[in-house]
Amino acid sequence: MMLLLLVASVPVIGIAGANAVLGYEAELAAGRRTAAILGEVAAARHGAILEYLQGTLTGLAREPRLGQEESCADLLRGLHRLNNGHYTNLWLIGADGTIRCSALTRPDMPDMAEDPLRREALASTGMVLSPFRAGRLTGLPVLTAALALPDRQGVIAVSLRLEAFRLAESRAARAGEARPRVWLVDREGQALSLTPGAAADELPSPELLATLSGRGTGQAVESLSRHGADFAYASARLEAGLGVLVGLPTGTIRAAAQAVLLRRALELAAFLLACLLVIVLGADFAIARPLRALAARVRQWRPGAPFGPSPRRGEPDEVRALEQAFAEAAQALGGREEELRNALRQRDLLMAEIHHRVKNNLQIVASLLNLQANRLRDPKARAEFATARDRVQALATLHRHLYTNQTFEVIALRPFLEELAQQLFAALGERPGQRIRLTVEADELEIITDQAVSLALLITETVTNAIKHGFADARSGQLTISVRGEGEEVTLRVHDDGLGMRLEEEESGKGIGLTLIRGFAQHLGGEIVMRHEAGTELSLRFPLRPAAREASAAQ
Repeated sequence: MMLLLLVASVPVIGIAGANAVLGYEAELAAGRRTAAILGEVAAARHGAILEYLQGTLTGLAREPRLGQEESCADLLRGLHRLNNGHYTNLWLIGADGTIRCSALTRPDMPDMAEDPLRREALASTGMVLSPFRAGRLTGLPVLTAALALPDRQGVIAVSLRLEAFRLAESRAARAGEARPRVWLVDREGQALSLTPGAAADELPSPELLATLSGRGTGQAVESLSRHGADFAYASARLEAGLGVLVGLPTGTIRAAAQAVLLRRALELAAFLLACLLVIVLGADFAIARPLRALAARVRQWRPGAPFGPSPRRGEPDEVRALEQAFAEAAQALGGREEELRNALRQRDLLMAEIHHRVKNNLQIVASLLNLQANRLRDPKARAEFATARDRVQALATLHRHLYTNQTFEVIALRPFLEELAQQLFAALGERPGQRIRLTVEADELEIITDQAVSLALLITETVTNAIKHGFADARSGQLTISVRGEGEEVTLRVHDDGLGMRLEEEESGKGIGLTLIRGFAQHLGGEIVMRHEAGTELSLRFPLRPAAREASAAQ
């Protein structure tokens, strides 16, 4: 049942787990979205500074007073004073590279003839920007912008302090915006921090920085900074050769997302545990408990006894149907058992009748052999008929034991041997205890019919030979028949203290006694051992085979 409940809860776990993972991904994506938005805001904020700068250059380039030296210097000085917080200098460069006028007149003004920015400005139709430079007067980083005059006879240039961008960032922070890490990135890949907390090791790897600078405005990406912290980076292009990079630390965002994921996982586990508990209790009360009660009643039921209805009420219909089916099956089994019992009685009666008739027929045969032997005058022929009669009589005794004991498959060995020995003594005109003392020592063993036939004939041969040859000439003595069980094997010993058996002579041509004994021993599964010490002893060790019913039960 628990397995079924767990299998049934798999879809719920999958859906809830997928929702938790999606929530976790959404929390992480919120960091990327925030970084992208902050990047767009920073691009708009700093782009306004560049637009103002480009407007200033465009206005100056169209100003007619630039052609007059005194008027040009006054104009540039006026703009410098007006934008003293942003611009370090403004100057007009002639086509030959000489400075024609400047907002700051100093003797060490450089020669701009070889400055690549001048050549780029003359070759371009718009404003061009230089890489970050150190100002000659302040030593602070500046950004130089240049624009060619309409007649291409000179270039107007402005050096913009990068503090203007930092000032804009500080104002944004005071306005309550989030404080990400913001850098300006020039065309050579140099990054200049605009926020106090933006360190150089918080930048992305050089490869990712180059990729972000070339991509322009777009979605943010998550990556590790150069010192291994989690960041979301977004970049935007401000002007050709200048971009802004925003880096948002996502360590706290990731930790918060993991906390949300863990909380949802715990909530899911608690919910599933509560559901499983309710389902288990309900299933136990409604299904398992009635089934256990039914199982207990089934175990208490015995074949032949009626299987009554349950005293409980309120059981599920399925349990009641199962109970009714078992009651019907018990009734059918009872009827079938009675039929089998009757058939078994009929079989026992038939087997008893068969063995009884076989015994009677064998006794008739023995009587006929006895009558025929009495009409013979040759003593040897009469003896042969008597031997055959004894063998037949032994088989008749065996069949009588089978139907008397009502087993038909096995017989009790001890009473059978006692009766067989008494019968053999009587057939030879002897009575045990007079001239020859008879001792039968047998354990309480049972032997199957197949082995009992060979054993009965073997004992018949050995006892007959012992009485005829071992105690000839009215000699007295002791005859012992011993059968002992040793585990799954049986040891048979027939011993007499007479003159000895004449089995060897019979085997040499005068009889078949020893041949029969060896054949019966082989059928029993053993081998005869003969000893001549203080008489004669024949011993045989053979396995005791189980009955057919016992063998089938063992299998």
